[in-house]
Amino acid sequence: MGVDLGSSYLRMAQLGTNGHGLYLHGMGCEKRPEEIESGSSDWQKWAAKTIKQMTKRGGFKDKKVVTALPSQDVFIDQIRIPRMPANKVGDAVMANVRQKLPFDAGQAMIKHVVAEQTGSKTSEMDVLVMAADCVIVDRHLAIYENAGLDVQSINVWPFAMTNSFMEFFSRRREEQDKVAMLLDMGTRNTNVVICRNRNLLLARVVSLGFADLEQDEGVQRLISEIDACSRYFEFHCGGMHIQRLVFLSAKNVDKRICYKLAEMAQRMQIPAQIGDVLTAVDMRPGSHAGADKCNSHIDWSVAFGLSLSGRENTNRK
Repeated sequence: MGVDLGSSYLRMAQLGTNGHGLYLHGMGCEKRPEEIESGSSDWQKWAAKTIKQMTKRGGFKDKKVVTALPSQDVFIDQIRIPRMPANKVGDAVMANVRQKLPFDAGQAMIKHVVAEQTGSKTSEMDVLVMAADCVIVDRHLAIYENAGLDVQSINVWPFAMTNSFMEFFSRRREEQDKVAMLLDMGTRNTNVVICRNRNLLLARVVSLGFADLEQDEGVQRLISEIDACSRYFEFHCGGMHIQRLVFLSAKNVDKRICYKLAEMAQRMQIPAQIGDVLTAVDMRPGSHAGADKCNSHIDWSVAFGLSLSGRENTNRK
């Protein structure tokens, strides 16, 4: 099962196959109580207790979990380094980001991805760096241990978003070679991913979410930040251009955001769509009940993408 434990919501989802393709076997969702601060010891206790309860009532068939840290707990940076053999990139990455990390580099868990640069003839390469404090990682692992679950792996949200996009919204052959911008909006943050097929090209966290959009000014600020991400990518990434925009969200999301994104896509001369993963799979009878406690705008792409990662891990064994 995939567990998306964010700062405001806990979402769990398990995908299975029934001979006709993927279906939703179980799901659950719970909002963090407002009196509990995200990341606190009370939050850890609430999360462990809620996961344990949700596992029992959500129709999940095993206790194996793939999870991801909340976006605010993951440091992300895009760096440019000289081209070098793959076995030397890790040391170069650490030397570059050591002073930038908001935690002790000696206690950091770091993952890097060399960005695809088709057509680029420069002597440098772009590398996407993702890092987390091992103390935070251990706290998250303790949550699942206390909930009686077995953590298969800790993924990162950009890969989970890419998994969902490829599985549900990029099935046609002509779509799979296109550069796509993916957006996933939460309560306080909006996650931005640019990818081609499963190749991750850029990831950013914009510190604006649904809670900041009560005024039109907030909507415009968000669109400006997203537009800045697209311009940064197209300027720095080897002459590639964004060819699709997919807003990973429920169908009944705030229409103001949809209109503004449509306007931005029109300026970029690219197609745009809402990608609702809940409408992309069949559901086991009763499995959708777990979503009833969540607001209608809540996106499930990260939880689904994590569950897909778990299936891939199992199939490789």
